[in-house]
Amino acid sequence: MSRRSASTLAGLSMAGLLAGCAGPAARVVLLPQVDGGASAVVVTPRGGQPLLLDRPYAAAEVGRDGRAQARQLDATAVAQAYGPLLQALPSAPRSFTLPFESGGAQLAAGGAEVIERILAEVARRPVAELDVIGHTDSRGSVEQNDAVGRQRAAAVAELLVGRGLPAARIAVQSRGEREPLVPTPDETDEPRNRRVEVRVR
Repeated sequence: MSRRSASTLAGLSMAGLLAGCAGPAARVVLLPQVDGGASAVVVTPRGGQPLLLDRPYAAAEVGRDGRAQARQLDATAVAQAYGPLLQALPSAPRSFTLPFESGGAQLAAGGAEVIERILAEVARRPVAELDVIGHTDSRGSVEQNDAVGRQRAAAVAELLVGRGLPAARIAVQSRGEREPLVPTPDETDEPRNRRVEVRVR
């Protein structure tokens, strides 16, 4: 079986676990994306014709003769049939944005509340890992902004470690001015681009 989209990984993982169930030799169910985005997968049985699944809860059953048949399920049917399996899937990553003051690594107003939300999300997961990514506006050189982004990310990581999170589960990096939240011309003071993104997974 081949993948068309890496974003269908949850559905494919589910399919691998379903392969041992009674009935067809294998069953693939395409799960919906958390963000509502489109995804698709091509199921290619050995010696059979490829079958495209491109709607949420579309399913393919591959018989022991190698032929695949498509079915359209719905959320209720999938939950009833595979509830424990769905509950075992890892939680989708969540992103949080912390605002920063200009020119340094000082959290702006509202940052402390975001830290509390991050800690609550971490507590909800059995083993959480965090990507802490520093960003800047376009004022200053690329090299300066890379350094400021690192300082901001390191400052957030230090706050989180101070609240009990293991440093080994936190990855710190900087994107500087290269990934603005709000595109601007060079040398533009844009507060929304001065931020740290924390991805909890």
